[in-house]
Amino acid sequence: MSTKLPTSGNDLSREIARALAAGPRTATQLTGALEISQPTLSRAIQALSQTVSSFRLAGKRAPLYAALRQLPMGLNPRQSIYRFLGEGQIRPFANIEFLAGGATLERAGNASTLYEGLPPYMAFAAPSGFLGRQLAHEAASSHLFPASLKDWNDEHRVAYLFTQGLNLPGNLVFGDIPLQKEMELRAAAPIPAAGKLAHYVEMASALKAAAYGSSAGGEQPKFLSLTQDTGHVIVKFAKLRSRMAKLLPLEHLALRALGEVGVPAASTQLLAAGDYVFLEVVRSDRVGLTGRIGMLSAGSVDDEFFGMRDSWPEFAARCEQAKFLSAGDARHITTMAAFSELIGNTDRHFENISLLIDEDGEYKGIAPAYDILPMRYASIGGGMDPDLTPIEPKIGTVGPVPEIWERAAQAAERFWLSVQTEALTAPLSREMRQLAAQNLEIARKFAAPLLPT
Repeated sequence: MSTKLPTSGNDLSREIARALAAGPRTATQLTGALEISQPTLSRAIQALSQTVSSFRLAGKRAPLYAALRQLPMGLNPRQSIYRFLGEGQIRPFANIEFLAGGATLERAGNASTLYEGLPPYMAFAAPSGFLGRQLAHEAASSHLFPASLKDWNDEHRVAYLFTQGLNLPGNLVFGDIPLQKEMELRAAAPIPAAGKLAHYVEMASALKAAAYGSSAGGEQPKFLSLTQDTGHVIVKFAKLRSRMAKLLPLEHLALRALGEVGVPAASTQLLAAGDYVFLEVVRSDRVGLTGRIGMLSAGSVDDEFFGMRDSWPEFAARCEQAKFLSAGDARHITTMAAFSELIGNTDRHFENISLLIDEDGEYKGIAPAYDILPMRYASIGGGMDPDLTPIEPKIGTVGPVPEIWERAAQAAERFWLSVQTEALTAPLSREMRQLAAQNLEIARKFAAPLLPT
């Protein structure tokens, strides 16, 4: 077969590297492109084991060959991933290889999985949002990372996860360096309940000047904490008398209202100290002090399997059909969407709902609801606050499903009544309480024809 032989092993190595630069290839593709025999290719691949990977995918007879790609900071393109179990133990999860052309190979047990880019759990764990901008700024001060998160690519995300990733969402640990940091974090003492408000004020004061790029409208400043009384929490904060300080109590009441009608919702606590309002949100991916639960955002799941990112009810229906979620969990998501219409939650993107993953790697239901509040009233950036106008609910893709609207209407009733009457640590304005009375009547009128007879 061979009609063209490279003059040296180095020449052949360079030709193989060029042939694999765009991504994995079969032996047939390589021998055809290089005009060499199969034995010649096999010997060359064996000699290139440090820079070329070979693997088989389920259902494919022919092996694939791929060049390992160079990563920032001299990071080894072959890495290990670990995971926390619910009781706090740490176990191997998978071995990962980053390939030329942008693909990622996952080896877990006897199975190999090839992803076009980053695996969904890695994209989910990578820095994003307000917390992500903080991390990007800190990483840029001492390493070769762009200061703005908008300028990060997959190589930067990989380099961050495998060198600095710590206390990430979900239960995975990326690489040996973060694993050691996680071991050290286990020894950290929770903040005593009596001292946590002072700690929160200190954290908020340190972060308020941290303008790491412009904030998206409504994006809430936050930090992570571990306290004796509430465990692992995400702490959102806002300056007193700001618009967002008026919305944190609404998020607290909205999540409580969902929980009261049987929709899983994060446990929250509203606090105020110094010049700040705080909302503690208990993390659904943590168990006690050291246990963790696997989690993926709806965006990560949808991008991997469906590629739609349309609406919560449509996503829920796809997941139910694919057996990722039970019918009950799908109804919970659709109820969240209907409730959002009745309270003016206009920020229903796919990172604002998540799925939990059990220790066998199977989806185990939806994560408790979070980030559900009347976002139509959130600041839009540049010091601009929208007018406090009445809600304008739409039926959208929820459809006229009586059992969905019944629960959503019950939750909305509880929510708008509590906004009007409840005594809170961070009091609501008279204007917001008056608006709540209007919104309750609008929600009742809208839902009436959709309820069971």
